[in-house]
Amino acid sequence: MADYNYNRIDSNLAAGNYEAVSAELNEKKSTIYGSHDEVLVALDAGLMAHYEGKTDESNKLLGQAEKLMEAYFTTSISQSVTSMVTNDLVQDYAGEDFEDIYTNLFMALNYLEADLFDDAMVEMRRFDNKLKKLRSKYEETIRNMESGDKNSKVKRVNIQFYNSALAHYVSMLLNRADGDYDNARIDARLLEEAFKTQKDLYDFALPSSLEEEKNARRSDARLNVLAFSGFAPVKKEDVVRAYSWTGTVWYKLALPKMEKRHSAITKIVATARNKQTGQTYSRTLEQIESLENISMDTFQQKYSVLFTKALLRSIAKTATNTTMNTMARKTRKNNDSASIIFSILDLVTKVSNELTERADVRTCRYFPAKASVTGISLPAGDYTVSVDFMAGSHVSSRVVKDVSVRGGKLNFVEATCLR
Repeated sequence: MADYNYNRIDSNLAAGNYEAVSAELNEKKSTIYGSHDEVLVALDAGLMAHYEGKTDESNKLLGQAEKLMEAYFTTSISQSVTSMVTNDLVQDYAGEDFEDIYTNLFMALNYLEADLFDDAMVEMRRFDNKLKKLRSKYEETIRNMESGDKNSKVKRVNIQFYNSALAHYVSMLLNRADGDYDNARIDARLLEEAFKTQKDLYDFALPSSLEEEKNARRSDARLNVLAFSGFAPVKKEDVVRAYSWTGTVWYKLALPKMEKRHSAITKIVATARNKQTGQTYSRTLEQIESLENISMDTFQQKYSVLFTKALLRSIAKTATNTTMNTMARKTRKNNDSASIIFSILDLVTKVSNELTERADVRTCRYFPAKASVTGISLPAGDYTVSVDFMAGSHVSSRVVKDVSVRGGKLNFVEATCLR
């Protein structure tokens, strides 16, 4: 997967040609994915189906990915014995924490699109439950590692993310559409708290449209727009090498490192044009969530576990290397076959360590980096809604949808630009 040329996929994503991306992912499945990548197969296809508007297919695939992530996280302990010998690529990919959590958000958006609000709220509650358990998710793994090896002390990392503004925004809209204003107010309060208490993750201003949302009623003809832009981070291999004091034995650690990806989108504008009167109404969207900041934050605890495993694995491999190197030097003065054998084994061990010590850089490439929102109160009517993704003064991408805006219902538009 890491060696695959994604240029054509990225080009089609930038053009919003999600059907072509889905076709390539399916056609090149055996090249892009390995035998332990079932989660990625379902997750990638599920997100593409969501962007294509295939809500039923998307939820089927995302639901499959979610079940596999839960199952593979549970079995990762038993597979860790093999990974201590080679690398983490021999384990079934169990997904990153932010992938697991945001899978429920996209499933909720699928249900929202299908006007299945009760099902959407179920997914939002599952999102929240996963988030509450996130800080303690790796405790059992860490305890098992430390009890199995007295030298394996795993660094505890305090993850900041515990409250999602975007999740509460979606939940607020759903509760308001259901006439549940008490819970809608609670969601609005928790949304504001996310910005106040997680400043490193929410390093941008609270959307000004929130004040209007807090005062809006179910009977209002109000249009809400959610736009996703950019790409969430991917993992790259970070290799660290260190030589022993003798200079004859080296240690190699290959670790995954999360890297953000650049986005050309600088501004998002929504324009609603009334089909009957021609009147237009425009609003600039404001960022409400940084999925890229959250993915970097939630990866920290897992990284500390991976670092400890890689270190112990390198030490074990180096111990074998040291033995072969020592025996080769001791027998070298005899100039006999034993010296040759140990020298060859020493070389083979070093080469094997170099080739097998690889970082697990598997990750879903198709989550967005940012989520932005706005709301517009409109006269009831039929509208053409354009969402313009701007790169400077240039319209980089435009998503157009027809919406019937009425009071007593949730008038919602979602748009995506993955560039």
